[in-house]
Order: sequence, then structure tokens, then C-alpha cells
Amino acid sequence: MSALNKLHTANNAKMGVYNGKTVPSLLNTPQEEYKAVRETALLVDYSHMSIVSVMGDDAWALVNHLCSADVSIIRDEQGMYSLVLNEDGTVWGDVYVLCTDEGYYILSENLPADEIVARLNAILENADELDIEETPEISVMDDQNQNWGAVLVEGPYSWEVLSDIYGFDIIGLPYHEYMNTDDGLMAFRCGKHGEFAYLLIGDRDALANVWTQLLECGEKFNLKAGGLSYQDIVRVENPCWEASIYADYSRSPVELQMQWAVQYDKEDFIGKDAVVALSGEGSSRKLVGIVPVAECQGIASDDKVLVDGVEVGTIVKGVYSPARQSFIALALIDSEYAYSDIDGFSVQTQNGPVAAKTNSVPFLYNFSMLVSPTEHSYIDAAKPKSAL
Repeated sequence: MSALNKLHTANNAKMGVYNGKTVPSLLNTPQEEYKAVRETALLVDYSHMSIVSVMGDDAWALVNHLCSADVSIIRDEQGMYSLVLNEDGTVWGDVYVLCTDEGYYILSENLPADEIVARLNAILENADELDIEETPEISVMDDQNQNWGAVLVEGPYSWEVLSDIYGFDIIGLPYHEYMNTDDGLMAFRCGKHGEFAYLLIGDRDALANVWTQLLECGEKFNLKAGGLSYQDIVRVENPCWEASIYADYSRSPVELQMQWAVQYDKEDFIGKDAVVALSGEGSSRKLVGIVPVAECQGIASDDKVLVDGVEVGTIVKGVYSPARQSFIALALIDSEYAYSDIDGFSVQTQNGPVAAKTNSVPFLYNFSMLVSPTEHSYIDAAKPKSAL
């Protein structure tokens, strides 16, 4: 059992299996964890994240062929987000790619490390076509041999919590860049849910130590430790690729409106020809937001979306949003109706029809957008807490 898991067990964490690994799904109440990520800071064990190292002079050619984004634009201590596609142009999963002076780290919440390695090795079977002369060294960093993991600090004041430990360099860290810390970790500024977020990556023992430090120094920031179940809500409020939400409905980046994550003018990558064809053909349906315009007892997956009694779409996922104090939903709707802020829809729920309208996504204007690390503070009374 890892040092992090021992801490979770001692704190009676509710555990769950994510990406094939057992990590906390809940450490405090759902209400406390949601409030922390949206208003203060939330500390989460991200050890379900696969971490694959690809090192060597020709590592770029290999990693760039795997990813739909153009890895050539990042340099040492920079990272980027990318989809990884199947040969038919559909979404296999998503990754962060971190560049080092010797190669790259590939990080994924939803793709097992052994499957990433298998796909990299399959690419290497055509190494000559990719001008790969020296085979890169591929290692799984999150296994028992390397013992790496990750923890995430996310929320409007996550930068201020981390600056207590790592100093003001954290505050100036640009989006999708990382710094190497004195305790041997990488602190990567990222985030999929509209809030400031920092992923700490490295040895699990070091992560266990910083976890304890963060809980101690985080008390004055009202930081809470949490599990991954908070994403059930925030990944609808701020949509991003999540297999548990979309996989049963669509893996098309065109339908899911994720074409922004595909670099169509790259020379070549897995699934390029197919996704170019998908984009050129267009889509008969698209993902949009849906909100009720009257009192509603709930909207659920598979509820039908109607216009004048005719079915025009299906609810993919519905949740209650505490930030909006209402139910919200994501739906795949016929393209001719898939525009934001359009009235006249009806959702056929288990409690009867609910009048609804389309809504732009993300559903929130995040509090982090009103917080500037150079101007605001959660604990310094001499500074305002936000721009509000």
C-alpha cells in the first residue's frame, strides 16, 4: 500500500476505481468538496493518472504521431493538452504532454499506461516512415518500479495555498507550464474545470509528504481534501472529454464540438485522414447545453429532447449545479437545432415533460476568472478576495 493510500485509509476515505486504480472518490462530504473547488481550494489524489516517459533524440516524432495536437510547439518545462484518436477518427482518450530537455511525459486520466505503451510500440513498427532512427526509451512511471503518482490542487485560491510551500514562483507560472520543485516534484499548471489548478507529479512518498503539508497550511484557506466524485458535477458545468459521460453516446470530436483539440494541419497523426473526413462531412447532431425554464425535479441520461412533440435529441448527462442552483444537462441534438439560447424545447423526464432552452457551455463564469494572484488574497486582509 502506498504512503498516500495509508493516509486515505487513516482518514476513512471512500475509495473507488478510476482508470484501473484505487483512489479516493470521497474524503469529505460532496457539498464540502464542491464548495472548495468552486470557492477556495480542493486537494485531490490523482494517482489514477497514467504517466509514461518517452525519452531520446527521436521522442518527438513518436509522441507527435500519437497526439492530435502539434507537440512541436512546446519546449522544456512546457505542456499541452491533446486528444488521442483511433484510426477511424474517434476519440480514444485525452492526454497532457509535458516536454523535458530529454523527451516527454504523457499523462492521462482515462488511458491505462500499458495501453499507451502498446500504441507507442505499434507506431514504432513503422519507424522508418516517421524518420525515427534511434528508438526512444519508453517507461511506465506510475508502476511499482518507478512509484510515481500525482496530486491535484484546484480552486480559485489554489495558487495561494501552493505558494505557502513553493514560494511565489507558483504565482507566476503560466498556463500549461511546469516548474521543478525542491522536493523533486513537477508542479504543472493545468485544469479542465475553469479554475486555477496545479498538478504535482513525482515520487509517491514525496507526494504523501506534500499532501500532509498542504492539509496543514491549507486550513487558513479552507482547503479541503476530496475524492474524484466531485467531477460528476464539474465536468458537466465545464465540459471536457470524459469517457464515463460520452462513450455510450459518441466519440466523434465533431459531434462533441472538440475540434479545437485537433490540429488538422499537422503532417500526420493517428486518425488524421478519418477525422479530416468527419469534419468535412459535418455532423447530423452536436453537443449543446440544456437548462429547464421552469421548476424541474431532475433531468437524466437518455431523456428525450423534443420540439413540438418531435424528438430532436437525447440527454447525455444531467446534474444539479449548486453554482447555478438549478439542473443543467448536456444533450446531443440535431444540428439544425443545436444553437445556444434557443427556447421551445421540451425534455421528457421520468416526472413528465419539462420546458427547456439550449445554453452555451461552459455553464459557469468561474470564480477563478475574478481572482488575480497579483491583486487578490484569501488570507491577506489588506487585499480584496476577488474582483467582486
